[in-house]
Amino acid sequence: MGNVSVDLIAAAERVIDANGLAGATLELIAKEAGVNRVTLYRKGLNAESLTIAAISNAIDEYAAVLLPAMSHVGTGRARLEMLLRALCEVAEQHLGLLASLYDLPTALFHLPTGDDTARMLTRLDFTDPIARVLEDGIRDGSLRSDDTQASAELVFNAVGWTYIHMRRTHGSNAIKICDELTALFLNGLST
Repeated sequence: MGNVSVDLIAAAERVIDANGLAGATLELIAKEAGVNRVTLYRKGLNAESLTIAAISNAIDEYAAVLLPAMSHVGTGRARLEMLLRALCEVAEQHLGLLASLYDLPTALFHLPTGDDTARMLTRLDFTDPIARVLEDGIRDGSLRSDDTQASAELVFNAVGWTYIHMRRTHGSNAIKICDELTALFLNGLST
């Protein structure tokens, strides 16, 4: 995030939430942050750099909220529950930004598979922690999966995007939708 303050990142997220990515101008972000647009421009900042800083911040927070589940000494199932709830938590914190990112080119969340198909894999830095918890759960007998990487990709996308959709489009209660998604995946992956 370099020279971008937490306040500027928060202002950029609020502007993106209210206006979408295309409507997030430097003028609106400056106004939301309570600073002059020229001041931001002189610092080398523009709407794109502030949007990238907001996205980077959300990704960093995702990694940070996964740490307790990754280092917890409980069963794989207990750690998966912690991880699912953490995924909902970070989605809630960045709801408007993440909803705006849904239609972006796929490079932000995906990697090409390298074959001739259009299939893309979710970036491993998003799914590997989930796969590791699943593997640990298989070893301790609390979870099951025939393909941990495929299951991790499904969990990341289905929980994350469903949570965002249900909160933004349907106005679902944050706690209730998190509880329901967590139960759905825990029951589906438990032995």
